[in-house]
Amino acid sequence: MPIRQDAVGRVLVVTIDNPRIKNALDKATIDELRQIFEGIAFRDQLPTDVGSNPAIGLDGRYRPHAIVLQTVGDVFCAGAHLGEMKTLGEADYQVNVAAAMDMGGMFRAVRNCPVPVVVRVQGPAFGGGVGLVAACDIVVAGPKAKFAFTEVRLGIVPGVISPLVMDRIGQAAARTYFLTGDTIEAEEALGLGLVDRLASGGEGPGGLDDVLNATVDSLLKGGAGALSLCKSLLEGTQSLGYIRSGELCARMIAEARTKPEAQAALASFFAKEMAPWVEDDPWAGVPGPSGNNKEGNE
Repeated sequence: MPIRQDAVGRVLVVTIDNPRIKNALDKATIDELRQIFEGIAFRDQLPTDVGSNPAIGLDGRYRPHAIVLQTVGDVFCAGAHLGEMKTLGEADYQVNVAAAMDMGGMFRAVRNCPVPVVVRVQGPAFGGGVGLVAACDIVVAGPKAKFAFTEVRLGIVPGVISPLVMDRIGQAAARTYFLTGDTIEAEEALGLGLVDRLASGGEGPGGLDDVLNATVDSLLKGGAGALSLCKSLLEGTQSLGYIRSGELCARMIAEARTKPEAQAALASFFAKEMAPWVEDDPWAGVPGPSGNNKEGNE
């Protein structure tokens, strides 16, 4: 299969491993990504006392504390599989609508996942690949990352990814890059809000994996339940707007305060101790391309 899952401590690392086709989003990849991210919602919440190696991998009982999404090779994702796109172009309208809804459902599964998703962007992302990036919560990119909406140059449009992209960069910037198809370099993507954290070159401090690991470490200091509620809070507040979101916000802080997770953290704070889920050692980092240098589940 083109996708690998590895449990690294309390983090689930999801790897698209199909560099032969530049990690393009073919139907098999779309279906499997959707299944993975939708399935997370049906798992049990990670308890505060579950330990450092909970069952979060393939078919695991618990939701992970965080998810890292990455790909193998020099290209992050070339977008939709062009061979399949050509075949769809020869099919009727309803078949095309169904295929587009399937791809959109995958992006929404990533966006709506109740666990924070950090994406590692090591190289170019085009079309649907940018949509996959935009669906994630935190985008960590290296200096070789670049982005482009090349759909218009193929006579099509960036349809199902448009809400995700506009949510990140706004309509004005989306209008410019959707219409021109011009490349967005890593530094510019940072300024636009398409990238959240931009790493320097090299393998040392400030490199891509260094910045990624620091980001994951920060997430692991938050309560798993609180992180999930934060995602719901962000979506709900944006949907309702400032005027109508008052009750939602009050209900969510009340829900969080009364949960065992918050009670345990507050008790630890007054005892001048770290929250029970915080570990002394930093996160071990993502598995390498072969997936065999970390303990994991496939």
